[in-house]
Amino acid sequence: MTTGIPRTSYSFGGMIMVRYKGTLHAAAIFFACLMLIPKHSALAQTDMMQMMRQRLLTTSGTAEVRVPPDQLEVRLGVEIDAATASAARQQNAARAARVISALKSLGIPESSITTSVFTIDPVRRFDTSGQQGVPPIVGYDVTNIITVRTSQLDLAPSIIDEGVRAGANRVDAVVFGLKDDAAARQTALRQAVANAQNNARTLAASLGLTLVQVQNVQAGGTGVVPPPVTFRAEALSAGASTPIMPGTVTVNATATVTYLIK
Repeated sequence: MTTGIPRTSYSFGGMIMVRYKGTLHAAAIFFACLMLIPKHSALAQTDMMQMMRQRLLTTSGTAEVRVPPDQLEVRLGVEIDAATASAARQQNAARAARVISALKSLGIPESSITTSVFTIDPVRRFDTSGQQGVPPIVGYDVTNIITVRTSQLDLAPSIIDEGVRAGANRVDAVVFGLKDDAAARQTALRQAVANAQNNARTLAASLGLTLVQVQNVQAGGTGVVPPPVTFRAEALSAGASTPIMPGTVTVNATATVTYLIK
């Protein structure tokens, strides 16, 4: 065994190495360093090796649940252009007040009627074509959007019709939804997990494998899709009542299941 004063010492890959007059004595120090590795780290490495040796099968599942809506939201409003901001605001305020009064006459409480958007914007344009630069301000546009929420789904046509008669010239959205979608989400998620399990059984059977136990389950998320509502803009000025059909709300979910197999 060579002894003497070390010339150099350094570390490499977590192992301390000392060179004695040209002879590298690393083995003993390496094993000494192994003794310093925390026990939990060694166990983690063992678990990782075991997982690498395991045979796993991962499948995904989807589900879609359709439920009737129980909440209606209508966004309608008044948009006014005038030469001055003050004039546009005053005209808009008068018409918006009539719209709100008409909505209340339908039995909708004031607490269910809110102002969701209010803007005053300058209107810029050139008087003639071919002009360049920043267009001058020729007027002002004032927009007041009112949101109505109610559980009376059959009021949708009346809200639009009476609102337009009172002065509304915009209908931005008609949305049928759910007050509480938690139950529907849970149902969709359970069905998505069941679908993933059925897919795993089908794959295992076709490949001659056996499902031992569930190793991991992950929820991919859930989503709520309201039914689409469309209507023609010219219906706002027509004499007939606006037909609105609520349809159904779609709640979807995805899930991933990993099985230990043999």
